[in-house]
Amino acid sequence: MFIVYVLAVVTLVSGHVISSEPDIYQEVRESRNFDGKVALVTGSNSGIGEQIVKLYSALGASVVVTGRKEADIARVAKEAQALSPKKLKPLEVVADLTVSDELENLLKQTVQTFGKLDVLVNDADIFMFANFTADTFWKTFDSFESIGVRSPLHLIQMAAPALIKSKGTVINISSVLSQRPQKAMLAYELQKQALEMATKVLALELAPFGIRVNTLSPGATQSHPVNTTNPHSVANAKRIADATPLGRVGLPIDMAKGVVFLSSTDASFITGHNLVVDGGLRFNLDSGFMTVKV
Repeated sequence: MFIVYVLAVVTLVSGHVISSEPDIYQEVRESRNFDGKVALVTGSNSGIGEQIVKLYSALGASVVVTGRKEADIARVAKEAQALSPKKLKPLEVVADLTVSDELENLLKQTVQTFGKLDVLVNDADIFMFANFTADTFWKTFDSFESIGVRSPLHLIQMAAPALIKSKGTVINISSVLSQRPQKAMLAYELQKQALEMATKVLALELAPFGIRVNTLSPGATQSHPVNTTNPHSVANAKRIADATPLGRVGLPIDMAKGVVFLSSTDASFITGHNLVVDGGLRFNLDSGFMTVKV
């Protein structure tokens, strides 16, 4: 009885894989076609978020560029529009995500402008060291909690009705550092681990509505060109590259490709996952890696 059951399952699975229906293959061929899709990327006025929103635009999506600096938003929006195959104009929204009214306005403008939301990427972030014994620890902790946990969760909650309609997807940006404890980074790592746990719980809660929720954890990423006139910057870039098994520092486009994959049809059966994009750096991280002076 057991053998018959196993054979039946294998036949069923095999039958799907070798199906003569062309759709399953065509879907893969077109998996990076985001025509008609709408992507909202927080923190998209610079760094990794900028590259993510530009890649979505280049793949045909309508995008929302948002951050706290109007000039940066305008620059990124102009560059993203130039990359768009149909020259679709991005929505530009200045927003402080720690202010509830501004967060609500960001989502409201997105839905009013495009009529829908397919992809939400929570990339907005801050980066600070915070020694636990320092007087400023709790102030830093509160800042991380506000921008790195409360804001993305609030935005996901508000966006849920739109994402339910589109059977959309959420990608939360964490960090490989959450997997390797670092000195003077307790506040930073706690907020990233909290966001990763939120991904897992929300993947379960939102799955019945057709919403997928995943995390992407970047390794060391060179968001800006290395200052070759600064010996410290050059030495630090080399130190990170030497510690990375693949032999180089990550680039924003590496992270953007991972985000796009998670929101593509190729990842339609993936939810609650943490995709690490770090060139293998996590295997060589010790507890003092981020505080080494060079």
